[in-house]
Amino acid sequence: MGRWTDDAPRRLARGLTRLFYHSVEVRGAEHVPTEGPVVFVANHGNSLVDPLLLVALLPRQTRFLAKSTLWKNPAVLPFVRWFEAIPVYRQQDGSDMSRNQDTFSRCYEELARGAAVGLFPEGISHDQPELQPLKTGAARIALGAEADHGPLGVRIVPVGLTFEEKGRFRSRALLVVGEAIDPTPELAIAADDSREASRALTARIEAGLRSVTLNYPSWEMSSLVERAADVYAEGERSLPGRPELAQRFSLRRDFGEGYAAARTKHPERVEQIERLAHRYDGMLRALALRDDQVTARYPWRRATAYVGDRMAVLLLGLPIAIVGTLLNYLPYRLPGWVGALVQRTGDLPATYKILTGMLAAPVTWALEAWLAASLWGFWAGVVTAVAAPVTGWFALLFHERNGSMWREILAYLTLRWRPERAAELRGLRAEIRREVAALVDEVGADPG
Repeated sequence: MGRWTDDAPRRLARGLTRLFYHSVEVRGAEHVPTEGPVVFVANHGNSLVDPLLLVALLPRQTRFLAKSTLWKNPAVLPFVRWFEAIPVYRQQDGSDMSRNQDTFSRCYEELARGAAVGLFPEGISHDQPELQPLKTGAARIALGAEADHGPLGVRIVPVGLTFEEKGRFRSRALLVVGEAIDPTPELAIAADDSREASRALTARIEAGLRSVTLNYPSWEMSSLVERAADVYAEGERSLPGRPELAQRFSLRRDFGEGYAAARTKHPERVEQIERLAHRYDGMLRALALRDDQVTARYPWRRATAYVGDRMAVLLLGLPIAIVGTLLNYLPYRLPGWVGALVQRTGDLPATYKILTGMLAAPVTWALEAWLAASLWGFWAGVVTAVAAPVTGWFALLFHERNGSMWREILAYLTLRWRPERAAELRGLRAEIRREVAALVDEVGADPG
C-alpha cells in the first residue's frame, strides 16, 4: 500500500469527492506555504467527509489527527490506517488521555521534517451553523514543535468548509483557505507562560477560522441571512443559473456579521425583512421554484437553444444511460436509503452514503460480472465488469443533466401559466431587495 506520502490515498479521495459532489470550489490555495511545516486547522461539520475533502483538495499532502475510536470501527479502520491518521484520545470516549503525549510527539516529528499535519480544533463533528469552542491542541502542537525542534518556521493555515446541502448527493461544496498564521508572538509568551501562549494563539486561530467560515446562531438565521444576501446581490438575469458558492461567500459572511448590529439599531426594519423573506421562501417552496428562476427573463432564442441542446443529449445518450442505470440501480439507491436512517444527525448522512456506496458498488459489479460469466461465458463477465462502472458514471451525468432540464422547463411553465403568482413573487423579491439595500445604507455596512 505504500507510505502515507504515496499519492494513492489522495487519488481515492479526489475520486470520491468528484463522485459525491457536483462541484467543489477552492479559493485561497495560494495562502498555503509550498514548503516547510504546516498545521492545517478546519471547521468540522460533516464528519468523515471533512478530512476526505481536505486530503483531496489541499495542495500539500497532510497527515490528519482522528479520534481513537475510529480504529475500532471496521468500516473506517482500513482508511485511517491507509491514510496513516494519528489517533487522538478523548475524555468523552473513555480513552486513556495520557496516550496523547505520544500523539503530540508524532506531530512534532512530522513538523520537524517539514511536513503538514491537519486537525479539527473544535474537537467534535457537529451539526451547528457556527464554530464550536476551540480546543488548544492546534496551538500546543505548533508551539511544542517549535520548542522541541525549533526554530522550524511552523505556520498555521485556517481552512473553511462550506456546504450547499452537506448531506445531499451531487450538491456543491466550497473550500476557503485563509492567510497563514505566524506563531512567533506566542512563542515569546510561551517562554514565561505556556498556557497563556496556547490560549492567545488559539484565539488567533479562531479568528482565522471565522474569516473562512459562515457562522450564524441558528439555522433559521442562516437561511434568512443567505436569502437576503442573494436577493441583494442578484438582479434580473437572462437564464436561470446558480452562482458559485465562492461568489456569495464574502457577502453572506458580512451580512451574518452585521445582522446583530442591524437588529439592535433597526429592529422594525429587520423584522419586516424577515417577514418578507419567510413569505418569499414559502411561495418558492409551494411552487417548486428557485430564486434564480424567478429573476430569469427567458429570452426566446436562448431558451430554445438550451432545450435543443439538452434534448439532443437526451436522445443520443439514452441507450447507454439505460444500461448504466440497470447495472447501477442498487449502488445508487442503497446509500440514499442508509443516509435516510441517520438523517436527524445532520453531520453523518454524507459519510454513511459514501461508505455505503464504496461497499455496494464493487460488490454489485462483481456479482453482475459473475452472473454474466455464468450465463454467457468469460468474456461476457469481463465486458460487464468494465461496462458497469463506465456506464454508471455516464448514467449519473446523463440523469443529472436531463433532470436539470426538466426542472427548468417545469419552472418556466409554472411562471408562464401562473402569471399572477410570478408577478407576486417578483414584486415580493423587489421589495426585499429595496429593504435590504436601505438597511445596508443605514447601518453603514460594507457588504464586500
